[in-house]
Amino acid sequence: MVNGVGKPQIPDISVPDNLLPGAKPIFISQSRISMVFFHGFTSSPMEGRQFAEHFAEKGYTVWVPLLPGHGTKPSDLMDVKWQDWYYSAEEFYLNLKNQSDKVIVCGQSMGGALALNLATRFKVDALVTFAAAVFLNDWRLKFLPLAKMFLHYQYKSKGPDVFSREAKKNSVSYNKYPLKSLEQLLLLLKHTKNHLEQVSDPVLLIHSKRDHTVSYKNLDYIYSHVSSNIKEKESLENSYHVISMDIESEKIFHSVDSFLQRLGLKL
Repeated sequence: MVNGVGKPQIPDISVPDNLLPGAKPIFISQSRISMVFFHGFTSSPMEGRQFAEHFAEKGYTVWVPLLPGHGTKPSDLMDVKWQDWYYSAEEFYLNLKNQSDKVIVCGQSMGGALALNLATRFKVDALVTFAAAVFLNDWRLKFLPLAKMFLHYQYKSKGPDVFSREAKKNSVSYNKYPLKSLEQLLLLLKHTKNHLEQVSDPVLLIHSKRDHTVSYKNLDYIYSHVSSNIKEKESLENSYHVISMDIESEKIFHSVDSFLQRLGLKL
């Protein structure tokens, strides 16, 4: 399946038997120009369902894989290391790249950090991030070493950070997470932040000013530290954190469409 012959086939990668309803990985094969979308911390491929359906209709092959420890039960995150996410993203990308002529790498929140990491190690055709994180501004984090001595889990009392009530209801994510996994997330973000200058491929960064989870300041920080000659950023006014599912999702999908057209990747 090289030199433009044949469409990509669903990757032969095992998924857990105890998946939550709606957490199944998404794979839609349409052409040899492909897109991979990495979901965020504690979330699932449901985060990328609208994205996948939109771009599959445009003719792209779209894959939204499941990251280790996600889509089942919170305790499955307990022993996951940041390198597990890091190398899983690499495996997912290379699996798709080996069957495609072009690959656009996308990610939301932690998935955005994974997408940026891939672009430090591989030549990608385009990079798109939604509310990507390379740091978290939360005063409580300084107490994490102490807190994890007494607490195993942190509960998300308000659920996923989504403005749209319907999208919030349809979200498939954990309502709590191990503090150990939060520590691993911070290590991943630190690694990503320290290597941003190695990103040189075309990049589109999108973030909402009303994000309550990942500081909007990440947008300008990433933009100013990547080395890409082609780099664009867009700010949203009304969405919260999970922008791929929120009230401005169609707007950002249009922005991605336009970005890919300017790069000659429009189908």
